[in-house]
Amino acid sequence: MSKPSEMTPETEIIDVTNWRRDYHDDRHPFWWGIIILILIEMTVVLGFVSSFFYSYISHLSEASSWFPSQPAPILLPSINTVLLFLCALSMYYGGVVMDKGKQMYFFYLVIFCCIASGIILYLRWLQLDGLPFDWKESSYASFVWTMSGFHFVHLTSALIGTAVIGYFSYKGYYDKERQLGIQVDTMYWYFVFIAWIPMYFTLYILPRLVS
Repeated sequence: MSKPSEMTPETEIIDVTNWRRDYHDDRHPFWWGIIILILIEMTVVLGFVSSFFYSYISHLSEASSWFPSQPAPILLPSINTVLLFLCALSMYYGGVVMDKGKQMYFFYLVIFCCIASGIILYLRWLQLDGLPFDWKESSYASFVWTMSGFHFVHLTSALIGTAVIGYFSYKGYYDKERQLGIQVDTMYWYFVFIAWIPMYFTLYILPRLVS
């Protein structure tokens, strides 16, 4: 029997001597931490969507009355969908230019992402304020308020995180090796955009297809 200190030929030894807290490596514990967080949050999103369809299917015989005669307006959510995509795209391209050492280009992309996400939050606020129904009026209304509010919280979190990233970028903190924070923030924006797609279809497209 081999001693515990002996390593098999297949064992990979990772030298973390030079790893800093923000070291750019997909084996870093912080990298896996955000992956696990995203998986947990996606489970919540899938729970919302599956609950929506369960409630809808349970009332399929009265589907025409399950949805209100006037569903949630679609214009502002559609604009937000485009802006969310641009935010995720800007953070992706930010990582590309950061790999080339172009810190100021990255800073400008972060500023764009912060402005766009601020607009999204403002439009989402207008959207909720202008809904033609109260949150307790029906099952559909409750889902619209709950899912939109849930996503609003994540948008706020993403904006705050990106603003912090922008501040450190302006201070010259990041370089080609020290950019794990950028990678984590970018992955979170991917989640915020991808999580919105099933919500958008469920809350805004489906009622119009059914009617």
